[in-house]
Amino acid sequence: MLKKDIYHDIISQVSDKIAKKIMDEEECLPQRATTIDKDIKDLVQEVGLKTTQKVLENTRDKIVLKKKPLTME
Repeated sequence: MLKKDIYHDIISQVSDKIAKKIMDEEECLPQRATTIDKDIKDLVQEVGLKTTQKVLENTRDKIVLKKKPLTME
């Protein structure tokens, strides 16, 4: 199974939410139609960065817990 198949539902949900927010909030979309893709790219990149940060922090925390010796006092 391809990774995009595994994450299809979440990609669809996030895409729907971003599209709805843009259509609800942005003004002059017809005039910006040729440049809105840059704004969307920036939004998606920020989602990717935050997701990566959360995954790496969680992974780090699991590794630290495994390596931390248990001390009995």
